[in-house]
Amino acid sequence: MQLALFDVDGYQALWRRNFEQSELGRVFLTIPFRELASKFQIKKKANGPGANPIFSVEGALGLMFLKHYTGLSDEKLIAQVNVNWHYQCFCGLAPQIDCRIRDKDIVGRWRRFFGSDLNIDELQQDLAQSWKNDLPHLHINMQDATVYESYIKYPTDLKLLWDCLMWLRGQMRDVCKAGGFAMPRSKYSQRYDKYISFAKRRKKTLKLERRHRKAALYLLDKMKEQFQTLLNNWGRPAAGFLSAEVRQRLKTLRLILVQQQYHFQHPEKSVPQRIVSFHKPYLRPIVRGKENKPVEFGAKVHQVQVGGCNFIEHLDFEAFHEGNRLKKGVWMHRRLFGEVRQLSADGIYATNRNRKWCRLNQIATNFIPKGAQGPLQHQAKALRHTLSTIRATRLEGSFGNEKNHYLLRKVRARTQPSEIAWIFFGVHCANAVKVAKARQIRKAGCGL
Repeated sequence: MQLALFDVDGYQALWRRNFEQSELGRVFLTIPFRELASKFQIKKKANGPGANPIFSVEGALGLMFLKHYTGLSDEKLIAQVNVNWHYQCFCGLAPQIDCRIRDKDIVGRWRRFFGSDLNIDELQQDLAQSWKNDLPHLHINMQDATVYESYIKYPTDLKLLWDCLMWLRGQMRDVCKAGGFAMPRSKYSQRYDKYISFAKRRKKTLKLERRHRKAALYLLDKMKEQFQTLLNNWGRPAAGFLSAEVRQRLKTLRLILVQQQYHFQHPEKSVPQRIVSFHKPYLRPIVRGKENKPVEFGAKVHQVQVGGCNFIEHLDFEAFHEGNRLKKGVWMHRRLFGEVRQLSADGIYATNRNRKWCRLNQIATNFIPKGAQGPLQHQAKALRHTLSTIRATRLEGSFGNEKNHYLLRKVRARTQPSEIAWIFFGVHCANAVKVAKARQIRKAGCGL
């Protein structure tokens, strides 16, 4: 026993064998990390070698999947990686008793790295190739769309204006402190107190809300001019003081001010490309027509399910009609898994154009038929019922499973690329767990 304490290599090999036999290890073995990592390139520093990275690209991919598997925050995930050697094995680290990773933002930086160079089609090609032999019924294609909501407060015009005002107030403070200027006078404090009092009211009348909006618009316009005057008085140092992110925020603020002024003056008219979130200007309201949630704010994703696994066919923060993407969903299925013989989708897909195209390509669907039926109408009805039942249970259920167990109920990423990466890893982490369970069942059935 004394010798075993010093046999580090032997302990690490024993830990890895134990890890591969665990549930997390079986999920690890289903993901083709090497093929996925080959799609990303790390740019090395030009001025010196720098410190060696803690994670390789493969290990960082494991960190992304591990986050959605565990459901932990970034900070808690690193805390667990430091003490849990199963998690260390999943992230490509040699098992250590005390890992000592102190960088709390390392998960977020890797997510931003993957989001900046994420090619969903190429990565899904590798995943489909790895899982192809484990999925049943590869000839059945199921399609539907869902919205993965962003983690934002429910937007209103007044909240949006005050988000702009509070951010602009902070920037004015920083500029005045750096340039040695006095803070310009305004009624910001008085208006803020009145806004808080209004927000606490149980009953908010339209007349009172418009009064507060009018005051907020006037104050925002005034403070924008004051901020521009500060920058002009400061001169050349202001150019280096403002970062690219701050400049982009200022551009967004000016656009919001123009849109809100027009909306206040013409409340009956719609505003094209209307911004609903100051910190996430790429979000758009997506009308879903649900009874408990008529409007959602996030990414709308059209997915194709094959053998129980979901694959992203189209992702957009703008609203789109999923019925127009039936053909592209079938083409993606053919590219990844081969021929489609049966298709199941919602009633919104059952347009005359889609019906004709499926009939010409000899694809049986679950669409309610039109006109007279042939001699095999009873068999066709039974097939439609089966396809509809499978779609309603498996496909709709998979959306709920991803949102409840893989951090997709509210996407907490802060930028558009990292939000897309968050959704991608959440969807395919759920797929990897399904494939791992299918392999375990098949292995148990074979008596291995």
